[in-house]
Amino acid sequence: MKITVKQKIESACAMAGITVTELGARMGMSQQNISKRLKTGKFAQEELEKMAEIMGCEYHSFFVFPNGNKAE
Repeated sequence: MKITVKQKIESACAMAGITVTELGARMGMSQQNISKRLKTGKFAQEELEKMAEIMGCEYHSFFVFPNGNKAE
């Protein structure tokens, strides 16, 4: 089963002890805008990294090949 970007962000917010609305506000987004963006799941790499910074964690996005090589 695949987890969506929305589910990942909601889960991370829960672990960080903040609401998605609070995360959006800290990013300069209205509640309506963060909700709309979560529905589409379209966030730039930089936005996801900023979310991680706000939540006090790290965001990683990369490809891992069977031989162990990574494209980060």
